[in-house]
Amino acid sequence: MSPSPAREFEGRTVLVTGGSRGIGKAVARAFHEAGARVVICGRDPAALVEAARDIGEILCLPADVRRDARRLVAGLRGRLDILVNNAGGMEHYRNFERTPLSAWRSTFEENLFGAVAVTREALPLLRRSPAGCVVNIASDVGRRPFHMGPDYCAAKAALINLTRYLAAELAPVRVNAVCPGPVVTGDWSPREVRRAAARTLLGRTGRTGEVAHAVLFAARATFLTGAVVGVDGGAVRTP
Repeated sequence: MSPSPAREFEGRTVLVTGGSRGIGKAVARAFHEAGARVVICGRDPAALVEAARDIGEILCLPADVRRDARRLVAGLRGRLDILVNNAGGMEHYRNFERTPLSAWRSTFEENLFGAVAVTREALPLLRRSPAGCVVNIASDVGRRPFHMGPDYCAAKAALINLTRYLAAELAPVRVNAVCPGPVVTGDWSPREVRRAAARTLLGRTGRTGEVAHAVLFAARATFLTGAVVGVDGGAVRTP
């Protein structure tokens, strides 16, 4: 008998990097509610503990994906079915001429190289799973760049292209990308919310839970790989 839809990921282990807040926390919650054994990691131990209190029985591993990938994967106790590379972030809004090389290096380490490091370490476990898959959290600015920092736009575009490459090389492990559009996380001013909402066809910003639904779809859709799923309210209308 197959599990009920409410427990469809029962028996599977999911790692969500950057899972203590924002989109990562929403993804962790959604998998937990669907019955998965959820592991989250992040750099702030207090935020990890708070996320666990809020979500329920999950495992928290303090780790920086840029340098702790091997230790992080060792903490999974030999089992991983779904990897969600969510850790990342934008550091500034400067234009190209005002963005130093140090910012480029830092942004690529956080948004691309961290995902590379964790995926490399996790691959043996994913290959042992009958349902191994990777979901990379990219961004709509990786598909259509605009004033979000040239380094951040380029790093997310690289993550999208890496997704397509790995889907071909790592099959039957599936690899997909989810690209959120404007989703309010943290403290946004009313002006920032209005400006972001104006980019979408739906006239509003997204919710973290809506991105989480797309991540679970990518994890459950067993014939989906190499796909780039936009969750952006129609902000980007290109392949």
